[in-house]
Amino acid sequence: TEAREWARREDGGPRRAGVSAFGVGGTNAHVVIEEPPAEEAPTEELYDVPEVGVVPWVVSAKSPAGLEAQVARLAEFAERAPAPEPVAVAHELARG
Repeated sequence: TEAREWARREDGGPRRAGVSAFGVGGTNAHVVIEEPPAEEAPTEELYDVPEVGVVPWVVSAKSPAGLEAQVARLAEFAERAPAPEPVAVAHELARG
């Protein structure tokens, strides 16, 4: 009837929960859910960065004004220190 903390298991294993629903007309549903495995910490080098000259950065928006704003944010990000890896930025822009 209310939200509560999903307690960790004492043995360190993944947390599991069972959910059951019983319908008036005789329909029953049961599901067991389990937390996903913990993500491994990223290594220092996230990408195998090849030696390349020019790397395209994909930028999109719903309007010309939105596109200009996105390009401005990207330019500001690129000028930060330490400078981002161009291949890593290209990968994230193309992925997301």
